[in-house]
Amino acid sequence: MCALVSHGNGRHSPLSYWDVVLEWAMRGALHRSSRRRVSHVSATVLSLLLLLLSLLRVCAEDAVPTVHVVSLMYDTSDDVNVINAINAGFDASVSARGWKTSSVARISVTRPNSYNTSVGDILQQGIQKSDGKLLIALGPLSTENVAAALPALKKNNVVGFAAMAYSNEARGWNPNLYFLDVGPVAELLALIRYAVARMGVVRLGMAYMRDGNGMESYESAVNILSMMGRELCGTFVVASGKGDHVSEDAEWEKFIKTRPQAVLLFANVMDDTTVWFINKMVQDDRAAGVYVLAPTRLQGFLYRAWNSALNSTGAQLTAGQLITAGAVPLANDNTSAMIQRFQKEMDSYLGTNEDWSGFAKPKHYLEDEGIGEMMVVGWLAGEILTQALNSNMQLTNRTAFMESLYMQRRYVIDDFVVGDFGGNCTDGAAQRGATCHCNQGGSMVYLKNVVEGFRLEPLPSGYLSWDLKDCTSESVEVGAPLLALFVVVTDDAIASRATVRWFTGAVALDDATGSADDRIFLHPLEVTKANATAALENLRDTKVVSAVFGVVPGEMLNTPDMTFINPMVLTPRVNTFRRNVLDILPVIAQQLYVLAVYMSNTSLGKVKAFIRGDHAAAMEDVLEKSLVTFGLTLESATTLSYDVPMAPQLPKSGDVFTIGLAASDIPEIADHLQRHRRLRVFVPFNDIALLYDEFLSAFNATPQSIESSSRLLFSTSLPHWADRSSQSLTVINFHKLVVNESCWTPLTYLGFATARLLQTILPRMQKVSPELLSDFFFEESNIKVDDTWYGPFIDTECISGGAASANNCASNFGASNLSVWSMARVLNASVPVLQQGITPSLEYAIKAEGRLTRSQVIGVIVGSVLAVLLLVALCVLLYLSLGNTRDNDRAPMESSDPVTLIFTDIESSTAQWAAYPELMPDAVAAHHRMIRQVAGRYNCYEVKTVGDSFMIASKSPFAAVQLARDIQCCFLHHDWGTNLFDEFYRMFEEGRASSGEGYRPVTACLDPDVYRELWNGLRVRIGIHTGLCDIRHDEVTKGYDYYGHTPNMAARTESVANGGQVLLTEATYLALSTAEREQTDVTSLGLVPLRGMAAPVGMYQLDAVPGRSFAALRLDREYFFDDDEGTTTSTSDHSSARTELSESAQIIVTALQSLLSTFKAPQREKLLMPYCERWRVPLPRKGAAAWDDGYCEEVVRRIAMKVGRVADHGAHSASDASSSTHPSSSVIVISYLGPNYHEDY
Repeated sequence: MCALVSHGNGRHSPLSYWDVVLEWAMRGALHRSSRRRVSHVSATVLSLLLLLLSLLRVCAEDAVPTVHVVSLMYDTSDDVNVINAINAGFDASVSARGWKTSSVARISVTRPNSYNTSVGDILQQGIQKSDGKLLIALGPLSTENVAAALPALKKNNVVGFAAMAYSNEARGWNPNLYFLDVGPVAELLALIRYAVARMGVVRLGMAYMRDGNGMESYESAVNILSMMGRELCGTFVVASGKGDHVSEDAEWEKFIKTRPQAVLLFANVMDDTTVWFINKMVQDDRAAGVYVLAPTRLQGFLYRAWNSALNSTGAQLTAGQLITAGAVPLANDNTSAMIQRFQKEMDSYLGTNEDWSGFAKPKHYLEDEGIGEMMVVGWLAGEILTQALNSNMQLTNRTAFMESLYMQRRYVIDDFVVGDFGGNCTDGAAQRGATCHCNQGGSMVYLKNVVEGFRLEPLPSGYLSWDLKDCTSESVEVGAPLLALFVVVTDDAIASRATVRWFTGAVALDDATGSADDRIFLHPLEVTKANATAALENLRDTKVVSAVFGVVPGEMLNTPDMTFINPMVLTPRVNTFRRNVLDILPVIAQQLYVLAVYMSNTSLGKVKAFIRGDHAAAMEDVLEKSLVTFGLTLESATTLSYDVPMAPQLPKSGDVFTIGLAASDIPEIADHLQRHRRLRVFVPFNDIALLYDEFLSAFNATPQSIESSSRLLFSTSLPHWADRSSQSLTVINFHKLVVNESCWTPLTYLGFATARLLQTILPRMQKVSPELLSDFFFEESNIKVDDTWYGPFIDTECISGGAASANNCASNFGASNLSVWSMARVLNASVPVLQQGITPSLEYAIKAEGRLTRSQVIGVIVGSVLAVLLLVALCVLLYLSLGNTRDNDRAPMESSDPVTLIFTDIESSTAQWAAYPELMPDAVAAHHRMIRQVAGRYNCYEVKTVGDSFMIASKSPFAAVQLARDIQCCFLHHDWGTNLFDEFYRMFEEGRASSGEGYRPVTACLDPDVYRELWNGLRVRIGIHTGLCDIRHDEVTKGYDYYGHTPNMAARTESVANGGQVLLTEATYLALSTAEREQTDVTSLGLVPLRGMAAPVGMYQLDAVPGRSFAALRLDREYFFDDDEGTTTSTSDHSSARTELSESAQIIVTALQSLLSTFKAPQREKLLMPYCERWRVPLPRKGAAAWDDGYCEEVVRRIAMKVGRVADHGAHSASDASSSTHPSSSVIVISYLGPNYHEDY
């Protein structure tokens, strides 16, 4: 009959239902008996009916399961109020549901009469009372109690629900322990991360106990800080036991001398030395203001001990100095939906229940935040237990309940999440996302600090979370944080507004969850324009700062040892190369260059400029160079102070540049444009960004102002920040995260793009500092973020100062693809750009003196037409006969596709030029001819030759590998017409071996027949690397060139190879398909450290000629300009201006200049060209006026540098050489020059 009554009707409990039935039956019988006589038989039937209903009632009582909960949530060493608070919170949660679960099971709680009762005893009583039925233990509380109760829990299949232990060892996988909070390592991680990343402390110390738990905490702290690129500045080890503190005094002196700014306190609350340490922290003036950070278990003890120490000294509490961790929000945190419900249920329970008389009134938990926090802990346990008991299927026995807890359980309590919990599962399930062997559900740590009156307040941004798939924080990896400043200029309203907008965009990427993956931490720095640099220097004494962003006074950029990323200065400046200033917006030189390109096709005639700022003269120079390069003339440039209005100075027609605008200028310029329709005004993008509101207001006011907006022009590399139909991934994400369209401004977008850049690069940085941050940009050179490229960033030495050149000088700016906009496009994103994006080369024409007038130029052009027409036929004939040796169709042109670059160089070419000057020209010509033939065979592209070196690009990595293999084979089988080159290499190896440094000749000792099978003639080393490049079309050579990290890596790879050896990086090898690798014979050389590379590079040797062996890689060779044959990257050409001339070279320069001084420029060209061709000297890039005095001087210097090195080498060799027995007097026998000689042997 019991089986007939299981759950009731779903709205009432089974017991109340049968109470109603029984009462109804009795009332019906009495009513009928009062109206008629009841026979004896009827009375008997009635009695049987009442008996039956009574049995049904008893059966119904048995059908309602009871969940027995025994509370082990106490500890004899803990504060009674804390214990009561946890238990009161639990009761409040269960009481809110009538002490029943959603499956209508009863919840019965048993607690000890005294907290001095051992947890083992009370657990045993609960086990006996439940008599094999479902029993759940609430707790235990403390590591010791968990260890004491665990054997009984295991033996009786009881789960310790919401157990709390402060040791990692006690919190390992065990299905009998169900942890809802976070572990001690998680709290330690949160505290360290807050101190390092949020507080930015330079020196972090630690005090810990010399016991198992203390050492565990110390080791965890060391590991966490190591991940973040930091270390402890000092430690204070608390010795267990009481004493006279003589040893502690010495330990304290050692510790406090490290000048910690914050201290992690992980010690025993019961130890006398811990109290002594806290007293010293309060009493010693050297510790004044030092922050103390502690875990939950030390919270109450720390507050009491600190308060006592303050009282003993009469000192006052410093608000915010004490910081503690916790697993739940504070009870007065009304921002949490969970806490709001907690408050309602707690108020209701405390207001109607007297079980917890220690709490004076319902609002007690709001006045004592520590007690309130513990109530939340208990209440949360009740909420989760109620959810865990949501089905009668789980209430049948203890085993079923335990298994149900690990069926991929996740608990959602309003806006709070606990889980995931999981038990045994297969490897396959784990790989697909299942949670396995996880009995710990906490995934968030909350931090709070102590304020006046020892009240607790949540710390802003003081929380840490990690992915729910991570069972514990021990598997969480935290990277080194980037602590950056954004500058707030308080005495400049325009700058302050700009900073707010920049910051709005930058923080849009912050999901406000305190994720452990977050690595960007922005801190404001309030300054005035006068004290900006001093304020930054002062802050760096107390806080770690890795970079500065946003709007800054220009003088701040002079701060040493600080990296500025995309700073926007308040007044215009011309970029000069500073390795610590990295611009991702177009610098002024780029903007002016692109605008000059646009104006060369659309010029209205006269060009004038009005410039403000300290850099006005430099700005005028850059503007004039840009205009001259494209055939335009700067008629006048006027420097204005900021108190002189600009609009009255503007012309009525033509083109005018206005640089350094003030807010008051904008409406006046708009009005001037409306009145003068033949005028165009060009402005820098920085002025547009800083004065965006003023521009919008002035040009979007009336139909006339909107019309005039088409004649206000500027250049930018940004996509339209407010274009709803934009295809830019960055803009799309920007709009998703910055939903308020009024915030769609260029500065907000710029802040967003800057944060995305940092998000992209930080995962690739193990440590972060100003220097390392700068190094990263120059090592990577080109950086891709979403669909935007920044770079190349190049730190090779400039030829001269001034505005940087993208091809011939170092570059600390990375904007590319600059287009020309009008203000009309700003107002309406559908208005097209005026000129499609280009990347300016910043190569300027040399300004000619005595420039021809326009009529003279026209006369010259007309007079030259006939001559040009006559030359056309000859040019066509030459083209057809000679062929196009520079086939651009072979060139890789897509920056988004990987490029394989091949660098080649002749081994010991300088020495051989000195030894065999009559043989080397023909040999090098054959060398060039063979390489070009093989390159054509594999459809590879010759980028350039520098001296005896080739740079070749290929779209296919396999073609590049085949090219390198065939080059070696061609050289092996070529008839060089002499064996002197082989003799040279043999003597060189023997000379090096005789030096006594342990070198063994590789080829000199080979049998002649074996040697002929493996070696012949000139030896060429080859390096190959595959990667992304910044690809540019050179307007001078009409070819393509490749910049960035990839050519640097390829060149460095070639530089460490030996003659006849081919090296390819791991990137190239992995770029080959499986089938291609099967056709390629390689030998892995493992990881090879390359000069200038942050990490070793995987390297392979291509076995082009089977049987060849080589000396060790030349890792000690200097890379940049070790000799004139030293391969360079494509980011720079050889230039004599970069290298000091030797004494021999200076003599040659003087002699050549004297000889050529009587010849005119065309004659000099005819005289110098044969020397350049014979000595393989590359010509400088031609400017607008070639072979003038400056150009000839540069050619002479290059020839002198090449010939001078050969002369110096010959002199050096002759002094060290033994007498030659060769019949040719031109042979020089070279002895080994020692390990410090870095010629390209």
